[in-house]
Amino acid sequence: MCAFAMGAYAQNSARYRDIKRSWRDPELEYSGLVAANKKAASIRCQEHYILAKIVSDDWEVLANEDGNIVARYIHMELYGETRDGRCGVAHCVFRQKRMGDETYSSHLRLVELGEFYNMECE
Repeated sequence: MCAFAMGAYAQNSARYRDIKRSWRDPELEYSGLVAANKKAASIRCQEHYILAKIVSDDWEVLANEDGNIVARYIHMELYGETRDGRCGVAHCVFRQKRMGDETYSSHLRLVELGEFYNMECE
């Protein structure tokens, strides 16, 4: 299922530049864009994401039944454009796996690709 919501518009002529990021990590935001665009292409979505903003205050950790951290999650707002010239935003959630040496994978995995809501192009 494609994330594109035909006819759905953000309220009050929202603009992507008005979305406040919690913190900035260019490498992490780029990884989010790569993962989201890969998924969008694989399910033949119209949108292509070009900007990302981290909106999580911090990582959300996931622990197993023994209390060991196995992964962490981060939320981002992604700005994209469609082939027919529309622009919009989608809320996405990404997961990063914890490795055996107590570091995290450099790979982000997209776990939720939200609906693509139309907004002003920037």
